[in-house]
Amino acid sequence: MFERVAANDIGIIARGLFILLAIIVIGVGLAEHQLTTLTQRPEQERFFYIGRNREDVYSAYAFGYGLTLGKIYPFAQISRTDHELVVHIANHAITIPAKIEINGRFIGHWLDVWHRQFVDEAFAAKEQVLEYWNHIRPYIETAIQAVRTQAQAAIVQIKQYIGE
Repeated sequence: MFERVAANDIGIIARGLFILLAIIVIGVGLAEHQLTTLTQRPEQERFFYIGRNREDVYSAYAFGYGLTLGKIYPFAQISRTDHELVVHIANHAITIPAKIEINGRFIGHWLDVWHRQFVDEAFAAKEQVLEYWNHIRPYIETAIQAVRTQAQAAIVQIKQYIGE
């Protein structure tokens, strides 16, 4: 009833979902542009936006919903560089990385090692299964032959019973 999806079909499905998502995002952007034009709101044509509008007033905007944060009393300072975001609170600095770099060669090496080990274990398991099969094959063939003869005897008895 259920069959596995082939690898190339998974690629086609993923590509189709990605195209559907792109069409939805473009459609939302166009609709937002039209609404901005019709309502004559200030231009803010972004699906997702976090920024500072003026001194100490921050705005966040995502898919039509907005949030504005301002301060009454200064308690923190936020500064940003190309690689990090630094929040200074009461003589403490919290650094949040804004750019993360990952070297995948190390992970690739261990995945290759794991793949080789997996293949070796699979071949060893295949040889063991073949060896076990060669040991039990005569018993299985004998059992199948016994079942076959009993079935033929039963068929003969049924034919005799029907013929009477």
